[in-house]
Amino acid sequence: MLLLTVLQCCSVARGGCEPRLVNIGAVLSHKRYEQVFKEAVSQANTLYGKEKFKMNAISVTHKPNAIQMALSVCEDLISNQVYAILVSHPSQSNDHLTPTPVSYTAGFYRIPVVGLTTRMSIYSDKSIHLSFLRTVPPYSHQAHVWFDLMREFRWNHIILIVSDDHEGRAAQKRLETLLEERETKVSYIYTSSPSSVVWFLISSTLKESESCKHISAASVTATKNRNYENLDQQNFDFRRTPKAEKVLLFSPDTNLTALLLEAKDLEARVIILSASEDEAAAVYKAARQLNMTGSGYVWLVGEREMTGKALNEAPDGLLGLQLINGKNESAHIADAVAVVAQSLQELFEKENITEPPRGCVGNTNIWRTGPLFKRVLMSSKYPDGLTGRIEFNDDGDRRFATYSILNWQQKPSRLVQVVMNPQRKIIWPGGETEKPVGYQMSTKLK
Repeated sequence: MLLLTVLQCCSVARGGCEPRLVNIGAVLSHKRYEQVFKEAVSQANTLYGKEKFKMNAISVTHKPNAIQMALSVCEDLISNQVYAILVSHPSQSNDHLTPTPVSYTAGFYRIPVVGLTTRMSIYSDKSIHLSFLRTVPPYSHQAHVWFDLMREFRWNHIILIVSDDHEGRAAQKRLETLLEERETKVSYIYTSSPSSVVWFLISSTLKESESCKHISAASVTATKNRNYENLDQQNFDFRRTPKAEKVLLFSPDTNLTALLLEAKDLEARVIILSASEDEAAAVYKAARQLNMTGSGYVWLVGEREMTGKALNEAPDGLLGLQLINGKNESAHIADAVAVVAQSLQELFEKENITEPPRGCVGNTNIWRTGPLFKRVLMSSKYPDGLTGRIEFNDDGDRRFATYSILNWQQKPSRLVQVVMNPQRKIIWPGGETEKPVGYQMSTKLK
């Protein structure tokens, strides 16, 4: 009898020490990534939690429409009391399969949602996507790189052409904010003495309190010396700030020829375009018909504007950006799982951790611990991710991002990565090898 009592006590003691089972959900673009997700969770279990919790992977793939996707989130994930949901954004060929139904459904219960490859700027709006954060920056953050390229090439006047939608306006707002802030700031990354500037890949530090982008290096070092005839010339160059000579917004019913003719009459010859793939293709085609893709012009774009149909119409010499590992779903799965596991470990150090809701039917109560878990996730720092250093800003967007600068060369039809050193080899519009000055002197009397 005594032995039985001892065994029962040991059993109870063991039961009390068993780690809590924590389900982590995922909505992935293809079945093949489900095994990647399971392996990432298994790996994270060896590093985090241990005695306090053990993660379990539960995953589904994107469904054909939003209603089916929302139902799957409820029936397959929330019914299993998931603590967080990872969600991918399928390639543009399946652009209707967005994370929105996942974000809305999980957000209603305050279950954190971690976007893996979602770059649309609308997901930064926390009044809509309450519990959403992501391991990539939005497209609008490309404005930081555009701005630094303008400074690097000393293009002081630009024409900004943007689609009149949320994405275009977000890019416009961010670039205009950068331009305005540089006008009022006394200091900049260029120093008054000759400096060593290292460029290979552009690494962007996206902070809320500091919108500037720090330039860092990957593997190629180059020294750039600035020679000034006198201090006055140096100070003049130091103070110069790029400006948007004109901002042109267009919608699907806009006459692009008329829009571009307005741009053609301006002195600026540096055109920054923010548009969807299809819109960019139409703009390039109209610009070519107006002889606005030849010598003297500069076309500076982001990632959407140099893919698929857009690239087929893109002008020779176009400069574009590509987020390194931006579409590497496997790497983002691994990093997101590690961030979630690390945050869970911190969460379980706190008291009063409630369990997530079980299912959606008849349940309108939010997860009380959900907002706390989201704050822990947002404040997490993961320096050694497969996609690089991961931290989040106040909008839940990734703060550190690294881009390749690509140069479109029509002959022999290839995208060439640009190494930004003094010996850089760039083909500019019109087949030019010398950097365009970025403007033309007006011949019209005012």
